Amino acid sequence: MAVLPDQRLGPLLAWGGGALVPLVLWALGGGWAAPPGRGAGGPAVRIVAQGAGLVGMALLSVSFVLSTRLRRLEAYFGGLDGMYREHHRLGVAAVGLLTLHALAIAARFVPHDLGRAVGMLLPVHARWAVDLGVLAFWGLLLLVAVTFTAGVPYDTWKLTHKGLGLVLLGGVAHTLLLESTPGQRVAVAEQSALRLYMGVLMALGLAGAVYTIVVRPLRPGVRYTVSAVHRLNEDVMEVELSPRDAPLTAEPGQFVFVTFRDDPLSRESHPYTLCGPADDPALRISVKALGDYTNRLYDCLEAGVEARLDGPYGRFDYREGGERQVWIAGGVGIAPFLGWARNLDGDGPRTVALYYCVHDRTDAVYRREFEALARRHPNVTVALVCSVEEGHLRAEDVGPVEDTDIFMCGPQRLTRDLRRQFRRRGVPDRRIHFEDFEFR
Repeated sequence: MAVLPDQRLGPLLAWGGGALVPLVLWALGGGWAAPPGRGAGGPAVRIVAQGAGLVGMALLSVSFVLSTRLRRLEAYFGGLDGMYREHHRLGVAAVGLLTLHALAIAARFVPHDLGRAVGMLLPVHARWAVDLGVLAFWGLLLLVAVTFTAGVPYDTWKLTHKGLGLVLLGGVAHTLLLESTPGQRVAVAEQSALRLYMGVLMALGLAGAVYTIVVRPLRPGVRYTVSAVHRLNEDVMEVELSPRDAPLTAEPGQFVFVTFRDDPLSRESHPYTLCGPADDPALRISVKALGDYTNRLYDCLEAGVEARLDGPYGRFDYREGGERQVWIAGGVGIAPFLGWARNLDGDGPRTVALYYCVHDRTDAVYRREFEALARRHPNVTVALVCSVEEGHLRAEDVGPVEDTDIFMCGPQRLTRDLRRQFRRRGVPDRRIHFEDFEFR
């Protein structure tokens, strides 16, 4: 699967529009030439404070645009997982820059006036535009702290992301309503081109937040019914879904967000890969009990339950790869390869080596199906890798990789480590493809 030019365009536009353009407009408008003003630290501190705040708000706005799951944007990031990776990176950078913005403003009064330095970080100002910014800053830190707390339930984590919409709103009000003072110039208030650009960018961010937090949850989705549940071992089951509306049209290995509408289950929406034949109107998903929600799903889900689907998403597609391919699946990451395998008949003379990585043999619930596939297709080989028996798969365990496309899906630690190893073996990035379901 060659890396298409447009797959690199998304990150380029996201970072260019969120960082480079605001800085260029700010510099062209004289943003670097800050007057001495009042307070300690000199103009350098004020330049850092204003530049960090400006870019931080721009990146936060772009991050919310990428949270919308708009399928038209997927192609420019190589899939929804790529969009979410950039969403996360932009968000982390925005948090860092907005924190630097607040601390740099306070640092102007260190060490000669520590009381005022502390007061700059509290909502005790005479100007409510400043207080909104302070409240948004502390709200941001609180929500980020909750987000990165170990063991936070998924629904709590989603709630913190909804709270970030209010943070964005407070930051937008702070940015657009703040006026210059003798001690501090405000570039957005004084530079019309910068103000227009930031206004449009932040409006897009707010629209993305409203769509993600309010509109999308109200969309009904495509209705399906659970027609069968096959529990394959103590924690993995395959679920068949029959359409009640016009069925979704999906490519092998794509995924959907599924909400099961049953009383014992929460109304959380989770992504699952479609692993059935593409010509079957019924869909199949593979579910592994990995947490509170999926454990409850494994215990409670039965035929007859209504499901609402959103999708399909994903650009992980072996058909865009070359004739020599290596497929590496870690645990439940076997799902997209299962979808590909069930659609492989009559698909051309590809040579495929599948490495099915599991903890022990009881986890390899699809082993027999893949071995049957290998018997039907002489160009397909299947290797089971059990970590308790032989350790984790290494790139050097894979055969020749010249002119070979590597496809991986599984835990981040597996795909991240193997990517580094394959690069050391000389495999170019354009031939290393992976899908990441760890959106959180």
